Amino acid sequence: MRKWLFLIIVVTVSGFAPACNRAVDSAVDTKETENVRQTFDKYLESVKTADVGLASQIWLQDPSISVVTPLGRFKGWQSVRDDLYVNFLQKAFTERNLKAENLAVTVSGNSAWSVYDWTFTAKLQNGQPFSSKGWETHVYRKTDGRWVIAHLHYSSPVQPPAQPPQ
Repeated sequence: MRKWLFLIIVVTVSGFAPACNRAVDSAVDTKETENVRQTFDKYLESVKTADVGLASQIWLQDPSISVVTPLGRFKGWQSVRDDLYVNFLQKAFTERNLKAENLAVTVSGNSAWSVYDWTFTAKLQNGQPFSSKGWETHVYRKTDGRWVIAHLHYSSPVQPPAQPPQ
């Protein structure tokens, strides 16, 4: 009788174990999602300030990182630093603001990705205002206990071709 009682208890408890694991996984995912969002917020600040030091904290310091923009493709941290942060953000603009909307973050193990709609407003060196809109995707990697950007891709809206007169 005791064997049966023990077996019933083991089976019952083991039936609840997967649900407990899902609760733990959900809590971990929520924490990691928040950590990715913190990296994302630092990214927005790094664009606004064109701060290479801040950018170096949130980008993977590796030649394999890639960025795809309407301005071109950039490969490796040195290119991201020099071509995007210094030559574009610092030299082209005196003021910058990158606003994010509709942010969605997904975490899967040591990888994560985010997608959002962006609006970039700025002031060119000559004082003229500049603005653009589009969509952006980041791919993150968890490295040394922190989330860093390993890939970024953004798109700008394109005007559809004019319809021929009928």
